Amino acid sequence: MTWRRAQMVLLSAQGMSVAKIAQVAFTSEDRVRDVIHNLNADGFDSLYPKYKGGRAPTFTLPATP
Repeated sequence: MTWRRAQMVLLSAQGMSVAKIAQVAFTSEDRVRDVIHNLNADGFDSLYPKYKGGRAPTFTLPATP
């Protein structure tokens, strides 16, 4: 996902239209706009996924006295 988002940003910086970027990246125009707006708001950290993946642990460690 990071590579695809970076590709969208690069194509935008090169002056390509949103419609053409969506066509090249096989996604919607709204998604391209969201990626660009998120980059402008949050910087390069927005290119990386926010999720951590995996299931949260369901146990607790015993307390040590």
